[in-house]
Amino acid sequence: MTEDEYCLLVNCRELSPLWALLADRTQSDDPEVWATEIPAFTELIERWARLKFVQLYAGLEWPPPHVSGQKVPDDDVPEVLSDPESWQCLDNPTRVITVALSERDFSELEEGM
Repeated sequence: MTEDEYCLLVNCRELSPLWALLADRTQSDDPEVWATEIPAFTELIERWARLKFVQLYAGLEWPPPHVSGQKVPDDDVPEVLSDPESWQCLDNPTRVITVALSERDFSELEEGM
């Protein structure tokens, strides 16, 4: 498992907003540093979402929108991930995107690696 994959797995288990995934991976508080990781995580999240290992939730605030928000439809995942605001840590967000494990058993993915 790569460092990016491990970071995504941990953040899915923690139901983290996307910006927290970037902060964890870079070990930085600087959003400009976070931005360097967006392409890699976009690709990884899209791939894992297609395979039904992860899912995104959208809500109006954090704590995790999976509690009060709604699942992002599979067809909308690329669009959500391409929106720069999805990855930002904002004081007054209009939307918070959280990454979570999906219904498929993650051990299947680990066995295939």
